[in-house]
Amino acid sequence: MAKEKIIQDWGQALENYKVPQWEELPKLSLYMDQVIGLMEEYLSIYEKTGEKLITPSMVNNYVKLGVIPKPEKKRYNRVHLAYLIMVCILKQVLSISMIQKMLPITLEEKELALLFNAFQESQKQAFNNVTDSVYTAFKHLNNEEATATDYFASFAQTALTGNIYKIISAMIAENINTISK
Repeated sequence: MAKEKIIQDWGQALENYKVPQWEELPKLSLYMDQVIGLMEEYLSIYEKTGEKLITPSMVNNYVKLGVIPKPEKKRYNRVHLAYLIMVCILKQVLSISMIQKMLPITLEEKELALLFNAFQESQKQAFNNVTDSVYTAFKHLNNEEATATDYFASFAQTALTGNIYKIISAMIAENINTISK
């Protein structure tokens, strides 16, 4: 029963998580410490023990690299927040250089709003698909006869599937200019 509860808790965390839509991002400009706090809240599901998902140094480096636009008088608006959310999520599987190729910072605000909402919707769908897959894959582990080998096989399948998606994403990112023409 405890095993089932753990898997259900993971599934519920995935089901309940969502990135805000463009319209839900703050309209007011924010200072760096406010941006960091907000990003930590928005991206909490991606946090790993002992690792920071975003720091002021990372934000400054993203600006220097041209991954996100420069702040306006040390203030960040919803355009910056949208880019930061997408970069922080994508960097979990792609390099910053690949993200640069895929995510132009020259978009008009209306274009960015559409792109961001499509990104948010894609993430929501991906979370739903993964949640369904996890429930299906681990359903057989909810009995007393499940062995350590059964658990390893299920978790290995999950990790390997994630790795394959990472490889495919990298291939797409490397060839995005060719594919999108």
